Amino acid sequence: MIADENLCDRASEIGEIIRARLNQIASQQGMECIGQVRGIGAMNVFELVTDRATNAPDAALTAAIVAEVEACGLILLSCGTRYHVIRLSPPLIIPMDQLQEALDIMEAAIESAVMAKRG
Repeated sequence: MIADENLCDRASEIGEIIRARLNQIASQQGMECIGQVRGIGAMNVFELVTDRATNAPDAALTAAIVAEVEACGLILLSCGTRYHVIRLSPPLIIPMDQLQEALDIMEAAIESAVMAKRG
């Protein structure tokens, strides 16, 4: 089934789309809260930090983003020993329009949580 449905290639394709979007968000003015973006295949993570230079974790911002996306019907997992990492692991059969919708929801939640933090 994995070979028949090209799921390894699909995992790579999904991962590249997610990482590209996360890196695009992180490069925007005011999004310095996104530290490292990394992943393998369709499973990807991004760190939320108070300062990119020190990589000081921002667990409160992480929790705010997770809560915001949950209110919109999207599940993201916080992880890491300092609770400042968000993991994305969509199903390999996700339609591209649903993946883009999920990334849109995530981006809006990040922007909203960052704005709320700034007051």
